[in-house]
Amino acid sequence: MAKVNVSLPDSLLDEVDDIAAALGRSRSGLVQEATALYVAQIRDEQAAEERRRSISEAITGMRELSKHLEPFDSTAAIRVDRDRDGRAAGEA
Repeated sequence: MAKVNVSLPDSLLDEVDDIAAALGRSRSGLVQEATALYVAQIRDEQAAEERRRSISEAITGMRELSKHLEPFDSTAAIRVDRDRDGRAAGEA
């Protein structure tokens, strides 16, 4: 396991030590866990942003594609399908 030197304000280090003591953990263990949680949070935020970007691009692409398609009447398509199958309105 790698060791690093990190500079922290004295007040933050005091808080880290207080929390570590209250949880029965070492300073190093607490900093390691806190860092892992923070890195995971950043990765989650990055993944969410990538999903939002991807969805936005897909919506833009679909809107562009729709400009080249003929209008579609979904109600009429359902009626045609229903009539083709020989089902009258209201039958299951």
